[in-house]
Amino acid sequence: MCRTISKMWGIDGFRIYTEINSFGYKRVTVYVDYVPVVQFDPENLDEQKLAAIELVERHNCSQTVAGKICGLHRNTVFKALRIKRILGIEAIFKDNRGPNGPSKYVGDLRAHIKKLLRKHPQWTDQQIADQAASDFSTKVPRSSIARIRTEKEDKNRKNPSKAQLVKMAKEADEIDRQRFDTRQLELNFTHDEDIKTKSEESLQEPPAKPTNISDERLVERLVKGERFNFSGALMHYLFLSEIGFSNILSQFNNVPFTTYGVGDILGSCFFINALGIPSIEALKLVNASEFGILLGTNRAPDKETIRERFTSIAEQYNSTRLIDNFAEALLKLDFIDKEVFFIDGHFLPYYGFSVIAKGYHTVRRIAMRGNELYAVTDQQGRVLFFITESNEIDFRPIIHQCAQRLIGYGIARPVLVFDRGGYGVHFFSQLGEIADFVTWAKYCGNNELSGYEDSFFTVCLMHNGKKYRVGETNKTIRESLPTAKKGGRAQATSIDVRLVILENVETKKRVGIYTSNKDKPVHSIARYMLSRWGDSENVFKKMMSRFNLNYHPGYDISELENQPLVENPDIPLIRKAIRTLNKEVEAIKKDILVIEAKQHRRKDKRLTSKAKKLEKDLAEKIEDISGFELKLSHLPEKVSIIETLKGKPMNRCDLEKKRLYDVVQFMAYNSRERLAEIFRKCYADPRDTLQVLDMITDRAGYIKLAGQTLFVVLDWIESRKHREAAKKFCHMVNQKGIRMEGHMNFKLSFHISRYPIHGSTQVVHN
Repeated sequence: MCRTISKMWGIDGFRIYTEINSFGYKRVTVYVDYVPVVQFDPENLDEQKLAAIELVERHNCSQTVAGKICGLHRNTVFKALRIKRILGIEAIFKDNRGPNGPSKYVGDLRAHIKKLLRKHPQWTDQQIADQAASDFSTKVPRSSIARIRTEKEDKNRKNPSKAQLVKMAKEADEIDRQRFDTRQLELNFTHDEDIKTKSEESLQEPPAKPTNISDERLVERLVKGERFNFSGALMHYLFLSEIGFSNILSQFNNVPFTTYGVGDILGSCFFINALGIPSIEALKLVNASEFGILLGTNRAPDKETIRERFTSIAEQYNSTRLIDNFAEALLKLDFIDKEVFFIDGHFLPYYGFSVIAKGYHTVRRIAMRGNELYAVTDQQGRVLFFITESNEIDFRPIIHQCAQRLIGYGIARPVLVFDRGGYGVHFFSQLGEIADFVTWAKYCGNNELSGYEDSFFTVCLMHNGKKYRVGETNKTIRESLPTAKKGGRAQATSIDVRLVILENVETKKRVGIYTSNKDKPVHSIARYMLSRWGDSENVFKKMMSRFNLNYHPGYDISELENQPLVENPDIPLIRKAIRTLNKEVEAIKKDILVIEAKQHRRKDKRLTSKAKKLEKDLAEKIEDISGFELKLSHLPEKVSIIETLKGKPMNRCDLEKKRLYDVVQFMAYNSRERLAEIFRKCYADPRDTLQVLDMITDRAGYIKLAGQTLFVVLDWIESRKHREAAKKFCHMVNQKGIRMEGHMNFKLSFHISRYPIHGSTQVVHN
């Protein structure tokens, strides 16, 4: 019989083929990993429903995807699954069997069948049918017995309510889940020879020794084994153990007589970020007993406890020391490339009711309230440390502070790359005493850059698919005398720098770079700046794609008291008002001239009235202009930040809490980067490395404690490519010999399940 494939398509890892035979009948076949798993008639509703149930229950398919494959709405799939759980698979079929009229089994035969059902309740429908057929010498189908058995004796009996049906469904789901988890635990820890052998070896070790009742309960749970939705997140202990998370927190004092210490609170914040949970408040949606396993506790602190303890930790004002400890640990680990450092800012908008100073939001392109976070990163985009300050603070002191902290970390003369916001000739001369800088050549126009001949360019390089020509020369740059006097200097400062010129080969556009470094080759200087132009700025984009960098855990009145004077923000506003009023005055004068011309032609009371009103408006606006100009003449050009906020209900941001939270947030970011560094050795496709890694670290699975080793078996991965990479990754992570930090210092051993997550009893070996 001839068959033709009319359609083939894929969705969520499934391949679907629609074939038409020689008689014109359709048949749909669904393949998983090129193995057929389901067949159905797309024009038969019963078969569509059964196929959808099969896909959901046996092949870990979502209800929405199953509906798309089978041509059903997701609600239809949901109802079919509920009916099957509550009433059985038979209830899904449309019962079209038998005549439409009344049953022929009436009178003595019907009464006899009911008698047999009461007398032999354990008999099957077929046994009852055979006995009734023998007693009455007639044919009795099994389906008739089934209808009689289930028919309602009490016509007034009420059907179960919706709430009762939902409760029944939940109970059925819980029973199924328990049975399923028991089976998966047995498959992974008993039938998988590799895990079985390693767990038996671990049992030879001394058992874990809990120190309190809570830890005893945790150990009891883990020895039995259980499903754990955050199994993959335990991989982050690789980074936490390498930097010595507990040692980093040693400068904080624990509050006595509290259940959760500093490590529990900040560890909770770390895993909140590692799991992509947007805030402390969102923790209310997470199971506390499950989240507690990540911390090595039987139960995690709730959001109120974290909030309260987080405040007490912040009141110790140790965030700066914590940032330094973290940076020193990264450098000791050789996780950071020390060749060059990039400094970039990220605006942190504030959406609360407190009045704080405004800054510029580069994405939304508006001025709004907030603060500025300055991150110091290496060439790979790894964050060494950060500084969070009010946006009123100048960028140049931040750069100088970064240089001093890098020197404090043991880097003799750091090379700093930053944008035009750090430009200042006098500042360059001060910075050059302790560090080298690389920045865009501000005030270096096209006329100057275009004057260099083609022979000037001696080097070519490629960056992000673009080709550049590079040349260099020496140049003396000077600040203007007004700039010097504005800074309190009688003479203008001048310095000698290297001018590096980049030319885009395709567009012929040229840009200049200033640097004080005399040793780095010209192509390195050019590459640094190009990286700052793209890769360095992408650090914040990567952060925002996974983490809630703008989240602020709290506010207080405690910052900016000793900051330098700033430009008076009232002056530009007043000048703008004067310009607007002058335009309105000119418009009113023109209107008055028009009315006067009309009055020469005719006498009209309405024109006279309109003219008087315009003259009144004109006088008021001229008076307003005079008032604004007088006010402007008495205003100082510079004021303190505090002075600009007088009379306003100002609550400046409590940056201590923000800094404290951001430390653990950048820990989570660098932990992801550390795992990605290892995963790239296992996975060769650079297009989706981070996405596949996130799929692994976000994966659920099963955990079981043997001796002092916690075995973590991540759920089956459908894609062979991803599954093999995940196996190699687990092997490499296990070679590091990592342990959990905190209460229970368990060893960790990661594995990938060899058994698909579905209800099938088939054992799949791979």
